[in-house]
Amino acid sequence: MRISKPFSVLILVLLLASGWTLFTSSVPEDTEVWVAVSRQKLEHEIGLVGRVEPVETSVLNAPFEGVLMAHELSPGMSVEEGQVLLSFDTALLEIKVRDALANKLKQQQVVETFRTWTNDPQVVRAKRSLRVAELAMQNLELELSQVEALYQKGIVPRNERDSLKQQRDLQALELAAATSELDTVLATGRGEARTIAEMELRNASVIHKQLNALLAHKTLYAPYSGVVLSLGGPQSTGGDAVTLHKGALFSMGQQMIKLANMSGLKVITQVSESDVSKFSLNQEVRITGEGFSAALSGYISSISQLAVQDQNEGSAARFPLTITVNQPSGGDFKRVRLGMSARMTIVTYRNDNSFIIPHEAVERDGDTLSVEYRDGLDALVERRAITIGQSTVDGLEVFGVESGFVRVK
Repeated sequence: MRISKPFSVLILVLLLASGWTLFTSSVPEDTEVWVAVSRQKLEHEIGLVGRVEPVETSVLNAPFEGVLMAHELSPGMSVEEGQVLLSFDTALLEIKVRDALANKLKQQQVVETFRTWTNDPQVVRAKRSLRVAELAMQNLELELSQVEALYQKGIVPRNERDSLKQQRDLQALELAAATSELDTVLATGRGEARTIAEMELRNASVIHKQLNALLAHKTLYAPYSGVVLSLGGPQSTGGDAVTLHKGALFSMGQQMIKLANMSGLKVITQVSESDVSKFSLNQEVRITGEGFSAALSGYISSISQLAVQDQNEGSAARFPLTITVNQPSGGDFKRVRLGMSARMTIVTYRNDNSFIIPHEAVERDGDTLSVEYRDGLDALVERRAITIGQSTVDGLEVFGVESGFVRVK
C-alpha cells in the first residue's frame, strides 16, 4: 500500500512528540549537575582617557634687570641641552657692580682704620694730652713739696703754698679728663662701632659678589632638552604680559621662558570617587593613542587626595591621577607630542590562580557560604565553606576550593 507524503510527515511529527514526552517524564526534577572547577587567570581592567604632558616644566626667569638682545625662539620649538636661548645686555648690571665695589672699598677702609686704631690720629692726640697732663702734674707735685718744706721753716707765706695746692688740684682734674678721653677713644676702636663696620663690610662684599656672579648669566642656556611652551609672562607689578623682542626692558625675576622637559612624559587624567579606591601607587598601565606608533607602558605615580572643583553642584567628585610613562624601547619620546590624547588600561585586580564557579553553586546558611565539592566525579561529596572574591560574567571567584567539581542545582 502506498502512503502519501503529507500523511507520512504527520506520522513522523506524532512519533517525535510522543518520544519527547516519554523522555521529559523520565528526567527527575532535581537533577544534579556537577561543574568542573580549575585554576584560571582573572583580571579586572578600567579604561581611562587623558592628555600627554611633560614630566617636568621649568620657568626661566630674568637673572637681573636689563635689556633683551635678539632671540630666535617660538612656542613649540624643540631645544637641546646647552643651547643658547636668550642673551641680555649687561650695561645696567655693570653700573650696579661698580657701585657695589666702591661701597665695599669704602667699608674696607673703615675696617682697616679700626684694625690700626692705636695709631689713629685721635688716639695719638689723646695720648699726647694725657702725657702733657701727667708731666704738668708731676711738676706741680714737686714744686708743692718744695714750697711745703719752705713753708714749714717759715720762709714762704701760706698763701703761696695754698695757691700751689689749688693748681695741683686743678691739674689733677685735667689729668683725670685726659685719662678718660684716652679710654673713650680706645674703646671706640674695639666696641660697637668696629663691629658695625665689620658687618657692613661683609654685607658689601656679599652684594658685590652676588652682582658680579650675575654677569655670568648674561646668556641663558637650556638646562635640558625640551620644548618651549611659552615666551614672556606677566609683569611682577601686574599689567599686560611682556613680549620678548630685541630691546625689550625686563626686570629681575620676570618670567622669560616656560620650558618642558622631554626626557620623560606623564599622562594626567581624573577618576570618579567610586573608582579612586581601586587604584594604588605603582600599578601598571598600558597606554595607547591614535598618535602613538606603538603602545607605551607606565605606572601610577600620584593619586591626589584633593578632589578637583566642579561647578555643577551635586556631581560626583573626581580626583586627579598621574601616570608616569616608562622610557620606550627606542630611547626617546620624539614620536609622542605634548597634548596628544591617550587611552589607558589599568589592571585593578589580578589573580593567576583563581577559581570561578557559577552563582547557583553557592549556598547560604545565615552568614556562612558553602558549596558541595568533590575531587572527582567518583569521589565523596563534601561541603566546603568558602569566601567570595571578585564577581565576573561567568560566575564568582571563590576561595576555599581546589581543582575538582562543584554541584549546581
